[in-house]
Amino acid sequence: MKKIFLYALMLFSGFSCISCSDDDEKGMANIDREWMTMFICDNNRGKGDDYAYNCKAEGPNGNDIHLYWYGVNNCAGYQIRQALQPNVSGGADAWGTSAENGLLLLDTIVGPEVLDLVIKDQQYSTDYRFAIRVLSTKDDNVTDFSHASKWYGHGDGRQWAEWMGITTSDRYATPFCVYVDASKTTQTTMRVMLNRAFKTVTEGVSDDDKAIYREKFQLDANDNFVYQWLEVDPSPNNPESTVNEKWRKYKLTDEDFEKGYVDIDGLQKNSVYVINVRNENVKVKWDAYYNTCSARSDGEPGEPILVTHDLSAPSRDRFDSDEAYQNALIQHEAALKYNAMRIDFLLTDFISDVNLAEGQTYYLEGGKTYCMFNNLTTCKGFVLRTRPEDVAAGKRAKVLLGGMHMTGTNVNSMNLMFGRQPQAGEGGEIYMKMLEFYDIDFDCPMALTYGDNVAGLGSATGNYFINMFSNGMAVHLESFVVKNCTFKRLVRGFIREQGPNYKIWDHVLIEDNQFFDCGYYSNGAGGYPWIAGSGNNANSNLYKDFVVRGNTFYDCPFPSFFSETKQSAWKGGAWNITFENNTLVNWNTRAAGNIFNMRNIPDGSTYTVKNNLIVLTKQDGDVRKMTMAGADIRKTMTMADGTAGHVTLNFDNNYSTNTFLSNGQIFSNNPWTATKNNFGTLVNNGSATLNGTLEVLVDDISPLELMVSPNPPHKATADNDQYMHRADALDGTAGEHGVNLYYNQTGKVMESKIYQLNIGAAKWRNGSVR
Repeated sequence: MKKIFLYALMLFSGFSCISCSDDDEKGMANIDREWMTMFICDNNRGKGDDYAYNCKAEGPNGNDIHLYWYGVNNCAGYQIRQALQPNVSGGADAWGTSAENGLLLLDTIVGPEVLDLVIKDQQYSTDYRFAIRVLSTKDDNVTDFSHASKWYGHGDGRQWAEWMGITTSDRYATPFCVYVDASKTTQTTMRVMLNRAFKTVTEGVSDDDKAIYREKFQLDANDNFVYQWLEVDPSPNNPESTVNEKWRKYKLTDEDFEKGYVDIDGLQKNSVYVINVRNENVKVKWDAYYNTCSARSDGEPGEPILVTHDLSAPSRDRFDSDEAYQNALIQHEAALKYNAMRIDFLLTDFISDVNLAEGQTYYLEGGKTYCMFNNLTTCKGFVLRTRPEDVAAGKRAKVLLGGMHMTGTNVNSMNLMFGRQPQAGEGGEIYMKMLEFYDIDFDCPMALTYGDNVAGLGSATGNYFINMFSNGMAVHLESFVVKNCTFKRLVRGFIREQGPNYKIWDHVLIEDNQFFDCGYYSNGAGGYPWIAGSGNNANSNLYKDFVVRGNTFYDCPFPSFFSETKQSAWKGGAWNITFENNTLVNWNTRAAGNIFNMRNIPDGSTYTVKNNLIVLTKQDGDVRKMTMAGADIRKTMTMADGTAGHVTLNFDNNYSTNTFLSNGQIFSNNPWTATKNNFGTLVNNGSATLNGTLEVLVDDISPLELMVSPNPPHKATADNDQYMHRADALDGTAGEHGVNLYYNQTGKVMESKIYQLNIGAAKWRNGSVR
């Protein structure tokens, strides 16, 4: 490949001028440095994604990385570094810290005539970052780099021209040959099960995957998968945890294979371990492994820990650099304005603290405010709740999810993150027993909406309650509970699942919560659905037992509640979805935001949708549309024999009030009874059994007759009014921007079907403030 010196010279000249702008003395010092090069990509070359000399992942399995860069005449060579994305996403300081702590995956120097580098056999499904600088003939380039160029690649990802990231391809289908029998796990031991027989390993596996197994993995004469070594290491969650040294690299015996398991010991309680089996006949590390297993040793959760409200500043000892410490002090000053105690440090420390078991409960003081600034990784289960005796006394804790200060016109928000990003050499899944929240008021106080954006205040805030990393590990969560909480100013979404690896949620309960002043991310039904499934992995199942009960959703325009549309060949089992006794007021009046938006529903799935109340209401003279959409359901999953999967629909006693009806019922778009792209379609074509009725019945009562003050408090005069979806509270306590959904205690209310049949959220029936 030829050097492109003239092109590089023009680019680097611009960069040089910028770098000299601080002062003349500094500028004179930089003149003697080498020109900065760049890795070649479409951002700076402009030849399209298929340009032959773009940096890329290549090779037969997509896990060889090929780097190309622009040449600089008369230099001494080039220094190239490689790191994992999560270790260096903070920019130049993070690169420096990684180098000091030995976390770089590659740090090499090549000669001046070398303009490309192939890094072979990298870990699959891994996001890497790269940096490069030009070396000078004036330096020894061992201890002295004073004339070297500036590094290219130290940008933090938001500066598109200043970083180079490459993600390797997903690994081909891999046999499930090792797992842990959780029933045998103790604080110091685990039973690792060994699975070898092709017939056993491939039960329920597609013919295509079976063919890949035979092509990519070695089988012996007895049709057993071949592996000789068991390797056990502490997870990066808890790198200092102990393990008996013999298990770090253990040669399996015939006796082990005959038993079908190995009992490993010398473990530390409350610790995660990464377990692999390896075939020594395969020379490439990542191809020699079978599936990777992650498992946690036992530990008994202690007594609940009371997080006593404390407004002290953070200690300098916590931070790697002065810059990080100064940023924390800025955040502390922002928190003080809200009288808020920071708790994301405490919850982050919990993950690696082997003295605290999974399932630890943290009590927050009722009537006090707590906050978080940094995204909170959740890979070890905990319970966060207001102290029960405070709840009984009518006091609740508030937790601010960022939203306390701004950078420019952008609000600095944060999200909880399901799972985490992998470290070098790490695969497998994150297994959590629980993640539970009770009796907490969540808010992001400075969050901006589309209406604020139109008013010139800044960009709409892209925040969620829980998000995921796009390159995150697989996650298996036994129990996820959100109960009796309130949520305000979540603008982009509630829970977002993403990334190539599978996610399994065994039991989900979202019960007795209130959601208001959320959504309004864009002009239409923007942002992400409430439960945004990506469909990226056929083995995922978010809906094994998913219960949404007793909640109130007030005027929060998100696209839909349940969304799963991209996968056509689910392998993770049936869905069991319950949506009952919820109150929906102005569910999504900006566009046709369906409650259900799902494709290719797995065979054997069940939907239970009962006792829900739907209300459309507004003030006289309010120009907002009164839109209400039901579902977009295309079909059930196609089975191996070509027939359609079969599902069960338990629908009954769903009611609405009697205003803003369309053709005599509440849905203006996509009613559940529709015979095209809806539940009615499944019933008509025989792929669903219906118990009950898909109709939403209309009760003879208006919203104003039923509730004290249900109308949106702001009378909209345009579709993008700044405050048109704002509501500060739903129980009559908020003043100008408040509503009151408690039922009027009148004869008409008491005689209504809504009241008599306990339709909707029970909270509003008795006409009393919480």
